[in-house]
Amino acid sequence: MFSKNPVTSCEECTLGQAAAGKRCSFAPVTVHSGATLCAQGERPRVVYFVKAGLVSLSAGSEGGAELSLVLRGPTSLVCTEAMGGQTSPYEVRALSRVRLCGLSGEEMKRWIGPLRSPAQAVLDLLLEENRLRHDEVNFREGSCLRRVARFALAYAAFLEQRPDAVRKQVLARMLGMRPETLSRCLTRLERCGAIDASHGVRVQYPRLLSSILSAGATG
Repeated sequence: MFSKNPVTSCEECTLGQAAAGKRCSFAPVTVHSGATLCAQGERPRVVYFVKAGLVSLSAGSEGGAELSLVLRGPTSLVCTEAMGGQTSPYEVRALSRVRLCGLSGEEMKRWIGPLRSPAQAVLDLLLEENRLRHDEVNFREGSCLRRVARFALAYAAFLEQRPDAVRKQVLARMLGMRPETLSRCLTRLERCGAIDASHGVRVQYPRLLSSILSAGATG
């Protein structure tokens, strides 16, 4: 599920290449794990392009119930509502340390071009497709043990490269559980040989994690 490599230079970045030799309009920024980029219901002012790290998009009901959580990695655009002055349906938060490039919504619209330009039309289609996707993984679905297993399985490559990139207290909040519940789940998965949690989270036995998900284990 997570196959995008970090963007390390403007030369290999799609947005940098689009600048056609000029200085890129996007400004780089780095935020730490747990930092909020936009609150649910807030009108974001800046569109962000994710260069490296993981960003969570979570939604809750008016009563505070946590409804869904999806993740975005490198080459994703988040807070695109800034271009239309709309409110964000998600709370957008850095799950790991994240490197971003940002541009205000108004500047983004000017950068793309006229309202009825081909670039604007293609962007509108892509954003609408993204809103209507049904293949998103909801990382808050199921028991606590299944949530942890799902995250570890989906982001095994990321965790392998950067085992301490995601702070456990931040991950617990993102998955909708208490830190002590997360610790218990990690201990269970470690005892059965599925992961090694001694230094971050390292997946040892992916098939076992898959069997936990398919069996509907309870946490």
